[in-house]
Amino acid sequence: MKAIVTLGLLMILISCVGTSDNLITNAEAQKICLGKKRSAEGPTGAISFSTGSRGSSAGVKLNFHSDYLVGKDPNSVYLDCMFQLSSRIKKV
Repeated sequence: MKAIVTLGLLMILISCVGTSDNLITNAEAQKICLGKKRSAEGPTGAISFSTGSRGSSAGVKLNFHSDYLVGKDPNSVYLDCMFQLSSRIKKV
């Protein structure tokens, strides 16, 4: 049992080690953070309509991000996101 726990902890530790494979560009970081900012500004959603051999259907999907629900400022969400991703941005 102790060996299983030790092996599990070792696997978690190895997965937390950063590599250069997860670097992103500044544009990618901005795209990610702008998406989080949009989610904090209000609900997002989609409406779908389709027809097929089984008939027609329609659907509505609404998403409420936790940052929006707790009332976080969208600009601070963006800045926090950019700060968190700053260590992963490729240096030129």
